[in-house]
Amino acid sequence: MTLHDQSLAESNSRANSERKGLKVRLLEKDDTPAVREIMKQHHASTVFRDQEFSDWKLNEHFNLILSRPPRMVCPVATLDGKPVGVTWAIADSYVLSDGPMFVTVHVIAVDLSLPPVRRAKVFLALVAAIKKWAASLNASHSFIHVTTGSRIEATDRLMKAAGAKFIGGTYALV
Repeated sequence: MTLHDQSLAESNSRANSERKGLKVRLLEKDDTPAVREIMKQHHASTVFRDQEFSDWKLNEHFNLILSRPPRMVCPVATLDGKPVGVTWAIADSYVLSDGPMFVTVHVIAVDLSLPPVRRAKVFLALVAAIKKWAASLNASHSFIHVTTGSRIEATDRLMKAAGAKFIGGTYALV
């Protein structure tokens, strides 16, 4: 576990003691079956749903994440010990600068079988974990890519509740 992962784990430990039942920690190998199901739900709700879900590719991501690269993190939200959400992010410097790192969040997926208010709480807990990790890296910016193409208004409300500022968007050429 890197210093940054340890910092995330310690700060989440303090935050988790304040939340009943909902906890956020780093992905563990035993989480992969439940996280796979959450990712399948997520995939089915995106603009990419017509593309076949790749278990092989997700296994490769799991292997990479579980090797604990120093500038990658995968927090998992659990409710009473069961994974109910996951996010995955990396940190790197801007391509045209030697300046500070920034964080790119590739996915935030929440178990869609949960009630809407619980899903929102899980989402916000995962965003909080990413914010703490980014702060531990002294990252200048954190970007969350929203590519689901569904429930955009609800996503916008959640992003605003998390303190995110809209700075642009994703355009699909069709």
